[in-house]
Amino acid sequence: MVEHLKKLLTDQIALMRAAVQVLDESRIRVSVFANRLDSELTMSERESCEALTSRFARLNDFLLQRVFRTLDQIELADEGTVLDRLQRAEARGVISSAERWRELRLLPNAIAHEYLMESVDRVNSRVADRDRRMCRPLCPCKGLQRRKFL
Repeated sequence: MVEHLKKLLTDQIALMRAAVQVLDESRIRVSVFANRLDSELTMSERESCEALTSRFARLNDFLLQRVFRTLDQIELADEGTVLDRLQRAEARGVISSAERWRELRLLPNAIAHEYLMESVDRVNSRVADRDRRMCRPLCPCKGLQRRKFL
């Protein structure tokens, strides 16, 4: 059973790395026109902003719901809440701050809510402001490598 979980974790880490690369490509694409986010954007630029936020949300969800859960299963930890998983990941040294990740977990919901309440251009401007916060901490590759889970 443990070998199966270790294989699953290895596969998840490979998927995570690929997703981080795609997210970074979106971040770079948006950074090209980030200084114009308060002005009118082309449809292609708006789609790039949407891709960035969607990819961020999917990667965040994948890490919390799959990778961190698999780590818990390997170590026979009780599942608990998302916050419990984050705190265990912090204790393992996989992530630097459970509180920071909690904020990141709430960010996609805030962005989706803003889409309903504000113009798309203002939301895109806020996405660019949050871009640095969104992308940097999402690859816990080093933390996973420091510990011998595999």
